[in-house]
Amino acid sequence: MESAWDSFAGELIEKHQLIKYLPGEFNNEIDLIRRLAAVPGLCESFRSWLLALPNVRPDGAEKSDKFRERGNDIFKSKQNNHLALEAYSKAIFAAPEGSEALALGHANRAVLLIRFASYHEAFDDCCLALAGRYPEANRLKIFFRLAECAQKLHYFHELRAVLKDIEEYSVTRPLSEAEKVKFSEWKKGLESMDPCSFDDGESLFKNSGDLPTLQEKTGATAGRYVVTVEEIKENGIIAQESAVSFVPVYDSLSRSTLPSFDCQKCAKVNVIPFPCASCGRACYCSSKCRQQHAALHRYECFGYRKHLWHLIGIAHLGIRSFLVGFGTILSEIRTRRDSAEAWFQELTRECEDNRFAEYGRVFRLVTNFDQMKKDDLLHYSMAGLMLAIYLRECTTFFPERCSLFTSMKQSELFVLSGALIMRHIGQLVCNGHAISELRAVLPSAGDCLEEEGFQLKPGLLHRYFTSSRVFTGIFPRISMFNHSCDPNIRNSFEGSRLTVYATRPIDAGGEIFNCYGPNYKLMRACDRYMHLRHQYCFVCNCKRCTARDDDFYREVYHRLVCPGCGKYFAVELDPEQLIEGFTCKVCGHKISCSWNATIVGIVESNEPYSKPLLQQCLTAYEECARLLIGNNQTKLEIMHAIFDRFLPSAGLDEFCLDVLKKLAVEFVSIRRHQFGRISLEYIVGCFFLIDLLAIEYCSSGGFTVIKDSAICQMLSDFREALSIVGVGNRTFILRYLEKYVKSSPEVKV
Repeated sequence: MESAWDSFAGELIEKHQLIKYLPGEFNNEIDLIRRLAAVPGLCESFRSWLLALPNVRPDGAEKSDKFRERGNDIFKSKQNNHLALEAYSKAIFAAPEGSEALALGHANRAVLLIRFASYHEAFDDCCLALAGRYPEANRLKIFFRLAECAQKLHYFHELRAVLKDIEEYSVTRPLSEAEKVKFSEWKKGLESMDPCSFDDGESLFKNSGDLPTLQEKTGATAGRYVVTVEEIKENGIIAQESAVSFVPVYDSLSRSTLPSFDCQKCAKVNVIPFPCASCGRACYCSSKCRQQHAALHRYECFGYRKHLWHLIGIAHLGIRSFLVGFGTILSEIRTRRDSAEAWFQELTRECEDNRFAEYGRVFRLVTNFDQMKKDDLLHYSMAGLMLAIYLRECTTFFPERCSLFTSMKQSELFVLSGALIMRHIGQLVCNGHAISELRAVLPSAGDCLEEEGFQLKPGLLHRYFTSSRVFTGIFPRISMFNHSCDPNIRNSFEGSRLTVYATRPIDAGGEIFNCYGPNYKLMRACDRYMHLRHQYCFVCNCKRCTARDDDFYREVYHRLVCPGCGKYFAVELDPEQLIEGFTCKVCGHKISCSWNATIVGIVESNEPYSKPLLQQCLTAYEECARLLIGNNQTKLEIMHAIFDRFLPSAGLDEFCLDVLKKLAVEFVSIRRHQFGRISLEYIVGCFFLIDLLAIEYCSSGGFTVIKDSAICQMLSDFREALSIVGVGNRTFILRYLEKYVKSSPEVKV
């Protein structure tokens, strides 16, 4: 879907006939940005477009008050505490900076967070309420909430400070008897508390030990590539790297008025959100992360208010990389006379020990500007120019930076900035990594959590989590790994830290291969060729692409058997064929797909569950399974639809439970074959099976123990696969397993 930016850029290209301003051969980014900046009226068009973008969040506290009042109503009626929590968070997002509505939103949310034992977040909420315009007459109750959190977290100094505040406040508003008792308990607790001990939460990263020695080489055809100096065993760690910069992923499913609850500083996902009070869009897991990110965010805040970053996609990471790294080279370029002189050789030289550290490593990544289509090159250069205009017209970046320069004029710094941003955009198109995680559904979209605390109701794991791209990051060292459609590594993210593991043994001197998206199990060779050629400007020469019989994707995941001649053949069934049927490629027999109409009719009907209804669906599926054999992808999609329809009824009778469990085992097996057992796709594929086991456990009064060896093996693989999800999601899922899914210790897996 074309964004407003794409549409506007297209109009400008046509209006100003910008293609004629491109040089015959690409020289460098400075040259191209300077050419475009000189086009009459172009910069002014960009400026007008930026300033005319509407604000995402309307001014005023009315919207915030409505969300908070809704939260109060839900809380008082005891409908659903998680819905109330969501309403309070929405009130915080909507509240204007410095308003009473913002302070009230934080104060009200703290009540629920204390009830959920989320004391870190509740502590922050109380502090923000007190630092804001919370009504003076009611501040004592916030002091008490703050004291409770400080006591639970063993925050000695914070507890001592808030008890002093309570004492001073009680001079004008005497404490009640109950408040005096609580105050006395906290004072006694403070006396026994160690001033040097405090709970700072769980460590996010663990030391993974020594890493193998990797060596970068250069080849005539492969360009730069990476080999291992020593042997690496299967599942051995190859490399670890933290993202130099990362930004949220914006797609067609992104909420226009409420961002995803993920931290832009530490990359934790599914957090209690602490948004920037000014833009109400940039999200953080704590006030600490928000404060640490403020120096960078102040240059992006205006763009968030205008929804600009959602419109420009990967270009957001381009300007983020520029803002993160510009200070690294500032001392070197501040005495240069113009942008061309500042575009100096040492920054761009291709060596591992580039003295500009991580930013230098980013800068040496390829852009493919000299190989890509002129239309693509023009769009990237326009994005670079537009973002330089954004920094000049909508932020304080240039006035602040220009004061540090002794020779370069602001006009030259403007060209340099646009060129750097353009370069990063081109690099990220070829080198950006998708950071994937499990996204939790909001309470308003699915009633999945127990009333008290963050515990999942049995049978709803598959509805609560989905696999999603949450961030796009740049990892310059790991970006040196070349592509293969059959890679020998897998990626695991913990926040913004990437750990790379070997999927099979790699001999000493062997090359490390990543997959840039087109995997031989997921795409045909011709589709992989087109994707890699268009986005990455190369032709893949891996074994899967050079082999003449490379039809794995079709033969394995789209295989059928003709009911007429009994011969096997492969075809990717489209929706029309599933309705009207298709012809056998071997004998020409007309094959009916009437079973599909039966399944679709049942799945989409509102008819209440009954055993005959499920039996009818099962009979149709058995006909489907006789036609679509093995690891057929279409069969997988049909099973998914059956689970969505009947899993909520699995606890009603034993027949339904047994039927769905058998389908779930087959479903998980196909997912494992297609994506591997340590993958988010395998994890999500296991959710149906795990939910059915949880339902079975609850239906039997909590006495069922799993003894099936195949299921136990899947559960063992599932637990191992959870190592690739973040610690918060991993802990949440393991708690669900421990509560509802009991494997027999006698079954060897």
